[in-house]
Amino acid sequence: MKKLYALCFTYYPYSQKSAHIQFLYNLRVKKISMDTLQFGLMLPGAKSINEESTNQVWKAHVQTHEGIISVYVKRINLRKIYIECLCAILGRYLGLPIPKPILVKIDPDSKIGGCSDGLAFGSEDTEYPSFNRSIQPKDVPDILGKYSKSVDIGLFDEWIGNWDRNMGNILFDGGKEFFFIDHENAIARELRPDEPAESNQVVSSCFCGKSEFEKHRVKDTGLKIIPRYKEVPYLLLAEKTHASYCLSETEVVEIITFLKDRVDFLGTLFKMRLGLKQSELIYNEHAR
Repeated sequence: MKKLYALCFTYYPYSQKSAHIQFLYNLRVKKISMDTLQFGLMLPGAKSINEESTNQVWKAHVQTHEGIISVYVKRINLRKIYIECLCAILGRYLGLPIPKPILVKIDPDSKIGGCSDGLAFGSEDTEYPSFNRSIQPKDVPDILGKYSKSVDIGLFDEWIGNWDRNMGNILFDGGKEFFFIDHENAIARELRPDEPAESNQVVSSCFCGKSEFEKHRVKDTGLKIIPRYKEVPYLLLAEKTHASYCLSETEVVEIITFLKDRVDFLGTLFKMRLGLKQSELIYNEHAR
């Protein structure tokens, strides 16, 4: 925890520290609207899901303090479990449709045994099929581009460095409702805060083919969203995500530092991703 408090003061010069001390005080008396990651115990009877997926996935009933819920459970390493949980908590805090994450405890004697420290990542069942099942690839840009939060999702993926927004991790009800899943490949260790991720499939498919005028409208929408990222209560993230169950304090600080630092470059990165003509010049100014 000392490192997490020290992290806050890293970003505030001496002249601003008194204001930030007030912010820390406000956190104690002001309720922050951010989910707390739930724990769950996987119950017997899980069924393997035979879909195209890098990781084996089970549909299971999981007991939480709120009751028994249907959850998709997957085995991944502890860092990826934490990244999944963190991105889901952050996305939901920002108003994005991401299923509730669950940190699932697995019985070591069950057929899903072998998880890191008996833990797995769980995503609450939304009962929506993926794009893979319901949409032709050629229709994705039109359908997703018309979604009211397509810019929000594209910007979020740029922030977390998520290059893996494929058709299998977009859930769609066939009308106007979406859910977005699978963030385990975000926040790569080697990615710098000022560096674009390998790709951004939402931005590329929905916006890069549009006119310069339309791209500027998308850019303006994105820039209006970014102030929300600066208001994220970064100091609460480790507590809200129960980070100590998955990673060391040093690793958690590195991840939170990456996200906090990346906000300062997010506008530039988003402009670059859209392919706006002046992006390179603006990026070079930040790099100085």
